[in-house]
Formats: sequence, C-alpha cells, structure tokens
Amino acid sequence: MKNFIPTDQTGHAVGDIAQDEGAKATPPGLRGRKKAQRRETILARSSELFAQKGIDATTMAEIADAVGVSTPTIFNYFGNKDGILIALITEGAQKARAEGLAPVMQKDSDFGTMLADLFTLFATRTLAIANKRIWRYAEAATIRHPGTELARNYVTVDEELVRVIVRFLDGYDIRLRSGASPDPQFLGQLFYDVWNPSFFNLIKSDEITLDQHRDDLLQRFVPLAGMLFDDAFLTNPTLKPGKP
Repeated sequence: MKNFIPTDQTGHAVGDIAQDEGAKATPPGLRGRKKAQRRETILARSSELFAQKGIDATTMAEIADAVGVSTPTIFNYFGNKDGILIALITEGAQKARAEGLAPVMQKDSDFGTMLADLFTLFATRTLAIANKRIWRYAEAATIRHPGTELARNYVTVDEELVRVIVRFLDGYDIRLRSGASPDPQFLGQLFYDVWNPSFFNLIKSDEITLDQHRDDLLQRFVPLAGMLFDDAFLTNPTLKPGKP
C-alpha cells in the first residue's frame, strides 16, 4: 500500500506527536486517552461516511471535517483510506472475538443447527463492524490488489476466524459417523469454506437479511452435519470433560 504511515504498537502513526500548544505540559496519561478517543472518533465518522458515500467517493478532507480536525491529522493517524479500513476491520474483528461464543455453545439443539447459529453470529458481528457496502469494497480490493497491506490484513482476519472455529469445535466430544478420530482443524476449515460463499451472497445483496442468511446456513450445515457426525453426537452434542 503506497504512502502507508508506519504505526507503533497502539496503531498510532510513528512521529504523530501532538502539536497543540501546551502539549508538553499535558500529563502523558491524559494525552494518550485524548489520542485514543480522537482515533475512535475518526474511525466512527469514517465508517459513517464510507457507508453513506462509498469509500472511493469519500475524501480524507471530508473525514477531517466530520471529526473537526485538520486533514493532515487524519493522515498522521492512518496514512490513507486503506489504513482507516484496515483499522475498522482488524480492530472490529478483535472486539467481536472478545465477546465469545457462549450464546451458541449453551444452546440445546442439534449440532447442525448449532453450526448455523455459530456462523450467523459471525455474520451478525461482522456486519456490526462495517456495513455491507464497506465489506463489498474490502472483498473487491483484496481480489484486485492481493499484495497490499489491506489484503494481507484481510487474510489475517480470515485465518483468525478459522482458529476461533477450531477452538469451538475442539471443545466438543465429537464422534464421526466414519469412526475416525475428528480433526478440528480440518473440520473448522471445511465449515468456514461452506459458510464463505453464503456470507458473500449476504453482503452482495442489500435485500438479504440475517434471518435469510441463517435459513441458507441451515440448508447447508444440517445435511452436512448429518453426513459427518454419528447420530448420538448429532442430536445431543456434548462438551469434552472439563470444558465449561
């Protein structure tokens, strides 16, 4: 990605030292909180503008005006619009993962339905990070320019999602219909690959709702689960001993 400003461990631009008068006298903790708050405001206003106008049509000057800061300040924080998009996606994904999967794991239902609910939860949290228009842009951008920082971060988010799925599956005492030992890594990637085209259909159309997405997932996962898992586990999925 051209002109991407290097960032420190907090995600702020290297050398992005506040130039406001009296900055040296400001307590470091307070100054850090103000920078973090401004950064969150930039992300929030950017997300709103991206959703309203599209990413290509939104200018850095418009973002700065919405936040009430100078355009160079926006560049200092994120480098360019791709930098903003990277932050929206990666940080939103981190927050979504931190919310956990308890709503799915505690449900009393067959395993195929649980899988559909799991991926519906992923879709719900994904659309809470950014709306469909933004995700369409991100998907297209990573296909057109696979070597960019945006594309690399996008792949990282997908890989982490697969790891979340694997951890979810590894919590269950899975028994396969074939009698073979279950491989959570293989199963996690398989279920992700089944979900991904359905999620693409969801973000591609503004008319498709999350309820319709769940219905589509039920049609995909329930028959697949029936082929993979033995009847006892399928109808009464149990956690491994010692799992909460």
